[in-house]
Amino acid sequence: MQSSQRHAWGVLLSSMIGLVGGLVCGAVILSLCSLAGRSRTTGAEFLGYWSFGVALVGAMYGGALGIILGPIGYVAVVRETGFRSAILPAAIGTVAGGFVGSLVVPGLGVLTGIAGFFAGLFFAKYRRSLAR
Repeated sequence: MQSSQRHAWGVLLSSMIGLVGGLVCGAVILSLCSLAGRSRTTGAEFLGYWSFGVALVGAMYGGALGIILGPIGYVAVVRETGFRSAILPAAIGTVAGGFVGSLVVPGLGVLTGIAGFFAGLFFAKYRRSLAR
């Protein structure tokens, strides 16, 4: 397969992985924030509060961001490291960054989740460079 075809397939695959990963990570982040009493969605929040609607809203935002950021992450890092070594660090970075940012200021979770995603990708790249 030619290089341009391989990169086109990689971008397409990264969009799909970004969509699914964003759905899952967004739902997890907003669910964790809701359980911690920091979602500010209905005014009924308290420690341990959770509803399925909160997870759906998180999945909606996460999926939209994932389908955009997945190909950007592919071009920046994943085409060098491979999907296998990048998915888990990216997911952990996204959830950790989004949750910690939301604990500080609920609206900040989106930006810190994006930063955590890229931090996880660059960690995977760094770890792969050490292995060589």
